[in-house]
Amino acid sequence: MDRRTFLAAAAASVVALSCGGDGEGSTSGSTTTSATGAPAASTTPAPTRARFVDTGPRTHDRVALTFHTDGDLGLAQQLLDELAKRKTVITSFLVGSWLDANPAWAKKLLEAGHELANHTYSHPAFLSLSPDAMRDEIARCRDVIVRLTGYPGVFFRPSGTDDGTSTPPADVLDASAAVGYRTVLGFDVDPRDYTDPGADAVVQRTLDAVQPGSIVSLHFGRAGTVAAMPRILDGLDRRGLTPVTASKLLA
Repeated sequence: MDRRTFLAAAAASVVALSCGGDGEGSTSGSTTTSATGAPAASTTPAPTRARFVDTGPRTHDRVALTFHTDGDLGLAQQLLDELAKRKTVITSFLVGSWLDANPAWAKKLLEAGHELANHTYSHPAFLSLSPDAMRDEIARCRDVIVRLTGYPGVFFRPSGTDDGTSTPPADVLDASAAVGYRTVLGFDVDPRDYTDPGADAVVQRTLDAVQPGSIVSLHFGRAGTVAAMPRILDGLDRRGLTPVTASKLLA
């Protein structure tokens, strides 16, 4: 080997070593390797903007019943009893102030197999808030759920909007991610039970719109919703649709 060739080869070796190459200690990719050979923690940063999801897969015969959770405790218990009779699980979007005032309900919902999620602390018109106020509302609700359960839940849903299919503004997605929620969960079925249209209307509106993969938006504290639940569940059963938690629907 002449001197020019030797120097070129040596320079290439130095560059390869400084970049990590493919050998031990390489930092390329999203993980590193520890001294024991086991993968170290991922170096991929958390997302700065949450994703928005309004339906699950249309290829599976599953749906998610999601409930905005606050209101009269008697009606809440009646609804829980109806769900228990049918061994049906839901995703419960908790209003933090309601849970703060009724802390036993965190355990009650979890022991019944239901999933807990974040629906702000005080249920404001969320889209009218400043970014700082958005983050505060989500964080205060998260902190209540964590204090009572040790876990914040997976999903966030803004309050004060009846549009479940349009992607929220960037401020909402950014605030959600900043507080630790990577998914803002919308919905594609809304029987508007919060307007108290009566049980018949809640049943018809739900069953007319539901399909495989649907995410249904319903509410605690509504007598018509409690009365509608047996017929809604019967209708889902006739169609071969199984209610599951939102996490299971999206898994």
